Amino acid sequence: MTVVPMPHMGVSVEEGTVIEWRKAVGDEVSAGEVICEISTDKVDTEVESPTSGTLTKIVVDAGETVAVGAPLAELNGDDRAVDAGVEIGARAAGGRDEHGGFDPAAAADAVTSLPSDEPLASPVAKRVAAERGVELGSVTGSGRNGRIRKADVLAAAAAGPSSSGAAAARRAPLGAPAPKGVPVGYEDVPHEVVPTTRVRQAIAEHMIRSRQTAAHMTTEVDVDLTAVVRARRELNAARTESGEAKLSFLPFIARATCAALAEHPDINATFQGEQTIRWGQVNLGIAVDTEAGLLVPVVRNAGTMTAPALGEAIADLAARARDKKLVPDDLAGGTFTISNPGSVGAVSAPAIINQPQVAILGIPAIQRRPWVVAGPEGEEMIAIRSILRLAVTFDHRAVDGADATRFAVAAKDRLESWATEAYA
Repeated sequence: MTVVPMPHMGVSVEEGTVIEWRKAVGDEVSAGEVICEISTDKVDTEVESPTSGTLTKIVVDAGETVAVGAPLAELNGDDRAVDAGVEIGARAAGGRDEHGGFDPAAAADAVTSLPSDEPLASPVAKRVAAERGVELGSVTGSGRNGRIRKADVLAAAAAGPSSSGAAAARRAPLGAPAPKGVPVGYEDVPHEVVPTTRVRQAIAEHMIRSRQTAAHMTTEVDVDLTAVVRARRELNAARTESGEAKLSFLPFIARATCAALAEHPDINATFQGEQTIRWGQVNLGIAVDTEAGLLVPVVRNAGTMTAPALGEAIADLAARARDKKLVPDDLAGGTFTISNPGSVGAVSAPAIINQPQVAILGIPAIQRRPWVVAGPEGEEMIAIRSILRLAVTFDHRAVDGADATRFAVAAKDRLESWATEAYA
């Protein structure tokens, strides 16, 4: 028999929850075919069969949580395929023994010892806590290194409301619905109840936490993209001839942003009250719209890349995000984020800061507008130009408005004087 394990998905994940089984016992499966979907604290993803064969046993039912490396199912296939997959995942997890081999206990210790401002809890524990109004900070975890599990939350709920839970109840807005209920006075209004996905719950928690943590302020600058339009046209003509995909405007904006961040290190940073951490490289988060919700995969060391290289890296991450092929480490370590609501038609783009970063760049739609330009003799004249309004939202605790604006202007200057030989 071949055992299909809960995959090791990087140092930030210790366990996962089965969301849905795509295959049933007795089904024939091919190597690489998706057999189930899983959810972790970071991302939802798919588990592929390591070999061809018949699914003979499902070990973990939908809704259950298990540790990485634990069996999910059994196939009557070739063990060699899964062994290779487990070893590759083991290396990614970061737990090794003295001989360099994978050590599950060491991997779990490495994961659970990572610093975090949030209680260590499984995805199911978080969901049950939200449903039952239990604050995770008041629950004692029985898992490894104090990790909170479903049973811990149920025990806390059975013990009655905690003082923290009561405080949370007092903060609830007037007229708020009871759990799984509808607001008072809406009982006879036709409706449907749509369960909130794990990804949407994580997004909601992150957005509220960011608003409660950072002092949000936005500064905007208008950019004449004439130089970028010309450079993009020339580059795409050459790329088309060589069979490469065309570049959107996003890689050019990303390249100018990275260059501006190099001159303004306080924007590529994390603010911690008594100290600020200036990051030594730009790990650029790119907000991606997916069916499951907004994900922000990270382009590592983006400041060293050309515009075409950034375009290819962004396209790869976006495709894997939409195909549920990301692993949690793809979403970790971002130092600055770009949000691109202009891709769906937004004309203004202030955004919520992606914690623990201190700023985020919003990109609305590029608009053709009448613009005042200098004529051949220096006289003013009206021309039709492609104009982009960059929106830099920043944490005013860490950065003053003038500094944030200077960063925005630095990105603007690079775009308006785009030199392909310098940036692409």
